[in-house]
Order: sequence, then C-alpha cells, then structure tokens
Amino acid sequence: MFNLFGQKKSLDEFKFKENEKTACFVCEHVLNKTRPILFVSHDLEDSSWQFLCGKDDHSEQSAKIISLKEATELDPSINELYEMPIGVGVERKDIKSKWIPFRL
Repeated sequence: MFNLFGQKKSLDEFKFKENEKTACFVCEHVLNKTRPILFVSHDLEDSSWQFLCGKDDHSEQSAKIISLKEATELDPSINELYEMPIGVGVERKDIKSKWIPFRL
C-alpha cells in the first residue's frame, strides 16, 4: 500500500524501519487473538503505533503494550503498512479487505 520504492518482501519478514522492540499498543482482543487487527494508527503526537480490532468496546484496561515485532507476529499482514507516515490511520472491514487510509 505504501511501498514507495517497489521493494518486494515477504509478509512474514519484519519490514518496519522502527526497531523490532519498539513499544506499540494493542487491545486485549488482538493480543488474545479473539478479533483481528482492523484499525491501525501511526499517531501524530508521539509517532506511536496502535493495532486495534476496530470495535468501540475498549477501556483503558483493555490496552496492552507489546513490541512491534510481536504485533507483526500476531498478524503478518500489518507488515504491508511499514511505510505508513506519521499522522495516518488505516482501517479495513475484515482481514481479506484492503486497507483504507485516512488522516488522523
């Protein structure tokens, strides 16, 4: 989606420019694999990554912190977002749908 240089890499290969140990946010549904990642944001304020299920039933207690590498292991398809700029989010209807970008 954001592959600006035409590089082809396997989805299983960690492609983000950030360190694999970079902390990112996930909801408990994603961490427990009860729901897929359907919403991703690369926040403008602190450039943090969020990988969420896209549902509205989240509380502060449902937020978990894992490494960026762990997030790609939970769902290798997020590797296609490795060039997503800061201040952008994406969402999709289901795991087979294309990511739809939007500005945060």
